Amino acid sequence: MSEGSTKIGAASDRLDSWKEIAAYLRKDVRTVQRWEKNEGLPVYRHQHDKLGSVYASRVELDTWFNKRLQLPEPKIAKSKIRLAVLPFANLSHDPAQDYLSDGLTEEMIAELTRLQSPELAVIARSSVMQYRSGHSIEQLRQTLRIDYVVEGSVRHAAGRVRITAQVVNLRDQTQLWARTYERDLHDVLALQAEIAQTITDAIHNLIGHPEARPIRDKQRKPHTVDPAAYDSYLKARYHLHGMSAETISRSIEHFERAIQHDPRFASAYAGLASACALLAMVPFDLLPPRQAMSKAERAAQRSLELDETNAEAHVALALVRHHYQWDWAGAESSYKKAIELNPSYASAHLWFSWLLLAVDRRKDAWNEIDRALAVVQDTDPHRLVAVQATRAAAHYFARDYQRAAEECERALELNPDYFMLHYILGRAYARLGRHAKAIGQLKLQTAQIGRIPLMDAGAGLALAVTGRKEEARKIIAALKAAAQKRYVPATYFGMLYAGLGEKSEALNWLEKAYEERADGLTWLNVDPMLDDLRPDPRFQELVKRIGLAR
Repeated sequence: MSEGSTKIGAASDRLDSWKEIAAYLRKDVRTVQRWEKNEGLPVYRHQHDKLGSVYASRVELDTWFNKRLQLPEPKIAKSKIRLAVLPFANLSHDPAQDYLSDGLTEEMIAELTRLQSPELAVIARSSVMQYRSGHSIEQLRQTLRIDYVVEGSVRHAAGRVRITAQVVNLRDQTQLWARTYERDLHDVLALQAEIAQTITDAIHNLIGHPEARPIRDKQRKPHTVDPAAYDSYLKARYHLHGMSAETISRSIEHFERAIQHDPRFASAYAGLASACALLAMVPFDLLPPRQAMSKAERAAQRSLELDETNAEAHVALALVRHHYQWDWAGAESSYKKAIELNPSYASAHLWFSWLLLAVDRRKDAWNEIDRALAVVQDTDPHRLVAVQATRAAAHYFARDYQRAAEECERALELNPDYFMLHYILGRAYARLGRHAKAIGQLKLQTAQIGRIPLMDAGAGLALAVTGRKEEARKIIAALKAAAQKRYVPATYFGMLYAGLGEKSEALNWLEKAYEERADGLTWLNVDPMLDDLRPDPRFQELVKRIGLAR
């Protein structure tokens, strides 16, 4: 991109170090250096400086990355308007305050999505946050295929918040609407709803479709929120999006602090419910389900008492019913309610499809996966990898190991660091008899056993089914040692002993997993690794108790 190219925002197009390049691509330095060496990532070196002095263009990096992704063309209705809310600028210039601007961006996206305008597709948070550091108009049009952007800034001081927002038409780069709001922080929830409604109305008026305006839900009246509660809530969401066991744990602390400040803050209870449920589920597996899921259920129910339209709370309740209570009908009802409230909730579609796979309703599961794919193609291309991982798992459970492997291989072109893909691909390779490849996908590091038990179990299974049983036993021993310091689901030990062909010991551990109500038991009736146990009466009785008997 030339220096004279038009930009939205003031950030320079140039990145001047490996660290900046890696941060922009959201990868580690080693990965981007490998991409430059092996895949032609456009990185340049200063001719007269040392070798490590490099620079790159954001636009060129985006063009290279998007060609690498090879995203399928989205199935978008021609008349649908596509809008992205870009990350709000943090005018405090203090990076420690980024959680506030990021949080307000997310909340604005949520409000616009909640209006469910029939002619407006709002790009999801995960696909816009990568544009915090600067973006060209052409880059936005090509990568997100959008028509309009909302840009904004936020300044927070002395208990008040000042939000400036504008809507820009990307086709001719004109400003269509702009306004500045300043309110007491107590009124920030109502302010977000007001801005979202005003933006939507303005777009429909400007394109000549005023009749298409969504009608605001008059029954939903955002309550005034304690400023300290809102501050803690935004910090919690900031950590929750880290999607690691460590960051989710930190989010719980902030959600609880928000609730202490404001016991009627429905969204804080919903976030707390989501975080607690996730920590008892694959792949995080950090907390015992009896500890985490009961807390998640209480928080979800309290959120719904305060606001029955909160889709996140319905999903959190669905996760409890699905992964802990094994209330298959109740979980299905909650997932459907969340999707009814927010049809663009990609995670709800995916989690619902995992339930349908677990109960062996394959046709229904594929329909839900297709719905999830349509959502991410329309509003959240960044999440395409999660959809492909689910597709791969569906093929794996159907014993179509070749297609499962092919799906994983394609998805790894999008994100080679998505470890669930390596897990599924390793399992598929093992079933295909490609033992060396299976072990290679799981990249076992003995010193780190217990950090991600799912991957340790996958590595142990690959070793067990390839005849390297002593090495598999060493992993079992290391996992048992790790279980003295952190929760490790008994399900994984049951799977490992099944892989070793020790059926009695495998069933003993699966019984222990039942007592724990461990998450992995949801796959009891579909996982190929347990096929040899299926004729056993103990296994059949366990299947009946979980409610998975066909």
